Amino acid sequence: MSVKSSWMATVSGVIAISAGAPSWASLIADGVTYTLFESALSATEDQFTLEITGINGSSDAEKGRYGVNSLAFTQPTPGSVTGGSMTGFTFMTGGLDAMGCDGSGNFYCFEANTKPGPPALPANGMLELTFDVSVDQAGAFAGYNPDFKIQWVGTNNHYDLVSQTLTPTPVPLPAALPLLLGGLGGLAGLGFMRRRKAA
Repeated sequence: MSVKSSWMATVSGVIAISAGAPSWASLIADGVTYTLFESALSATEDQFTLEITGINGSSDAEKGRYGVNSLAFTQPTPGSVTGGSMTGFTFMTGGLDAMGCDGSGNFYCFEANTKPGPPALPANGMLELTFDVSVDQAGAFAGYNPDFKIQWVGTNNHYDLVSQTLTPTPVPLPAALPLLLGGLGGLAGLGFMRRRKAA
């Protein structure tokens, strides 16, 4: 295979990967947008980032939010979650209710070590919550579409308890991107040198 055709095959592969990537699947509840991203760390551990936007903005129907006290997701099926970690939160199995993680149901839950207090988050603010989750069998996160619950605290006595499906958007590990881009750059450089030599 020539350098040119090898370079073209690589570029075509990258375009195909990009075209096949799923679009972001966001959930909007009470005017706040939730987007979940997922990266595989190993066969039995994934990392998730929950991006929350529009907090206390004009579209936020409840406003006055200080922060997130707890959040929960359903367990994968088949398989079960064996552990999880998130900075500033305690992991436990079970779901949550209006008071926080309650230890019941087919969920896993993260509860803030310190309940958020005033002041309210800035208007149109954003939060990113990143957490790792381990499961008892490889491939348990394949096709994972968890039900999602979140408990806010703020100036309102009771915020609506979101309880809806939130489909994760798969993203590659950042460590893999420089290798991919470096490989493309190297192939492009080889093609340039080959053309220059032929001239």
